[in-house]
Amino acid sequence: MKLQCPKCGSRFEMEQAVRELEQSETHDIAAKLGEHWRLVFEYSECFRQKEYGDVPLTTRLRTFKSITELLDTNKFEYRKKWYRTSWHESIKAMTQICNLQKTGFTNNNYLFKMLLSTSDRLSAEGLSAKEEREREHARARAAHSSKDVAHSPGKMDFKGIVQNLTDS
Repeated sequence: MKLQCPKCGSRFEMEQAVRELEQSETHDIAAKLGEHWRLVFEYSECFRQKEYGDVPLTTRLRTFKSITELLDTNKFEYRKKWYRTSWHESIKAMTQICNLQKTGFTNNNYLFKMLLSTSDRLSAEGLSAKEEREREHARARAAHSSKDVAHSPGKMDFKGIVQNLTDS
């Protein structure tokens, strides 16, 4: 399909425009990754379907985006469960995969399997089990400390009543 530029009138193909946009996004991601760009590019080579084949630009770009998201958020989803990892562990796992020189990947599950051993599983609220335990302990302590006076049946807390009346 041929398109025409509204300003200069030159004609170009739609595929060419899409390819240029993908290349532009790839350059932006490369700049964002900095020194780790080479490792991420090498990791994207694992998505070759044949030993000496090449990776389509769309697949490579999708891989770059997912790895950038992993490195930015340090979170990933594997089998409908969320996990938190560290930036260092992600880089280490990608390096190990690149050293194995595997090919034929269709998704990042191999990387995620390698990260599972060093990752914390997250709850629906985005907290690890340790963080949830700490939160529950803090709630229990707060509830326990809010009970100033242990009330026994039949006793009135006149100090508390007077305090409430003077506060309002």
